[in-house]
Amino acid sequence: MTTSAHQNSARPDRAPGSVQIERLRGNCMGAAVLLIIEFSIGVAVNLYVTLPAHKSFFSTVFGSATLAAHAVVALVLLGAAVAALVRAIRSKKAILLTAVGLAAILVAAFAGSSFATNQSNGASLTMALGTAVAMFCYTAAVFSLR
Repeated sequence: MTTSAHQNSARPDRAPGSVQIERLRGNCMGAAVLLIIEFSIGVAVNLYVTLPAHKSFFSTVFGSATLAAHAVVALVLLGAAVAALVRAIRSKKAILLTAVGLAAILVAAFAGSSFATNQSNGASLTMALGTAVAMFCYTAAVFSLR
């Protein structure tokens, strides 16, 4: 009886670069899912959390469990976005989409830190638009890597 506990990545039915492309697609899909989660938590923060005025950034962010979860997911998302860009560069595919996606996430993050201190409508809009651009980039990358 034979078992195949672990498949070798160099299977004969796959092209040599296809494993890299599959991993990049998975990474981009993961980033897109994280963006949806991040956006959902952000909407909850915007609707149901009152941010204190005149407090430091860290005491504001970690003063609410919902806002703290938003910040933690943002850090995980940032890691996924950097990993996607590195994989895109290595595979020479979807580099522009993953770079713009990472840039949009960074714009949203800086707007979020601004929003945590002054609660301006412009910062809130910038976060939402940055998230929308990043969602578009990562879903477009998933479809472009078919």
